[in-house]
Amino acid sequence: MVKRAKALKLFVKLLLRSLRKPVDSITLENLLNENESNYVDFKQAQYRFAGASDEDKSEILKDILAFANAWRRTDAYILIGVKEVKGGRSQVIGIKDHFDDATLQQFVNSKVQKPIQFSYIAFEFEEKQLGIIKIPVQERPFYLKQKYGKLKPNAVYLRRGSSTDEAEPDEIAKMGIALASSTQSQLPKVDCEFANPITRKLYGKEIEITSTVLIVNESFQNFSPRQNNLSIASIGSSPNRNFYRELFQFYEYQSLLKKVSLRLINIGNVTAFNARVEISIVEDDLLFVHKSDFPDHPQKYFNYLASINDRVSFPAIAKIGSRLSIEKNGAGWLIIINFGNIQPKAEDWLEEPIFIGSRKPQDVRFDVIIYADNAPNPLHVPLCIHFSTNDVVLTLQELEADHEKTLEQEYQEFYPDEE
Repeated sequence: MVKRAKALKLFVKLLLRSLRKPVDSITLENLLNENESNYVDFKQAQYRFAGASDEDKSEILKDILAFANAWRRTDAYILIGVKEVKGGRSQVIGIKDHFDDATLQQFVNSKVQKPIQFSYIAFEFEEKQLGIIKIPVQERPFYLKQKYGKLKPNAVYLRRGSSTDEAEPDEIAKMGIALASSTQSQLPKVDCEFANPITRKLYGKEIEITSTVLIVNESFQNFSPRQNNLSIASIGSSPNRNFYRELFQFYEYQSLLKKVSLRLINIGNVTAFNARVEISIVEDDLLFVHKSDFPDHPQKYFNYLASINDRVSFPAIAKIGSRLSIEKNGAGWLIIINFGNIQPKAEDWLEEPIFIGSRKPQDVRFDVIIYADNAPNPLHVPLCIHFSTNDVVLTLQELEADHEKTLEQEYQEFYPDEE
């Protein structure tokens, strides 16, 4: 008996290390919008446990057994402190007290014929305390070694939809058969390719891009009104000394960069939870730009009488809520895209484009690495971009003249009736 108790304590410690991962708010929000099923249950009040009778304590034991034995492909959750709202978002009402996870683990696993993997998590959400019991998919069946409270020995309790029953003999037999064949089918399978999110057109895993390389073979001097025979700046404005440098960068981006986007599709039978893409590229003469980092039209003068919103751009604020992140990472680039949950056979499109260009002809091959909470290993999808380039050589004077012409055309488009 002493040896069994020591072994059980060791099992609990190892189990806590592997299972005690916090539930994130996105997963919880998704669960609140589910109906009760074979992987979700809502409890308004905390289970009776500390100081409770065997009959009362058998309620939580029965629920954990039933979910552990349930036919499902994803983790099961019992959300304590939530009132079910059928057909809508369930209501978070909260609880006042929590279980000690280790005590609950020891209680449950001392009653069953083999240890059940589960965890109890105290979680704060919407300023209320919730208890979350998380039960991963695992080898079945589970049953009691002897009678406890209201529960029978050797009976396999099973969650069916929103109710709990005793499993039939043929269901118990199928549990062992299903385990061998379902291990791989329980993992998400996500594929990726280039796409246009607006037209919903797919381009496959290789695309061709032609970048126009703008070349100005002269130094960029500071802008000065006297150098350009312009009148003295009016009160409330001052010359933008970086005008020529900003002018070059603006048109370099316009000519060099092209829009690229991706589509993810879940070709498996299991939801990919919190799918995330990472792309790491180390290549010379490549440029990646987030749309919020695209430069505005360069101005020769700063107008200090204009509102701050007209004078200053806030790319960091523009990125709030964006699921696309582009960062310069040493000699290369790191692109991260958060796609969220992708249901089986469903697809998700990156709506905001990645602006990409190359200053030299090259083939850029890279892996799209796809992570999901329920995928033990990341998925790798190879993609390739074939870059070709055209060089355009201009003087600063020609570039400035083209800029003035562009501004005039844009003005006429907005005010076509003015002479």
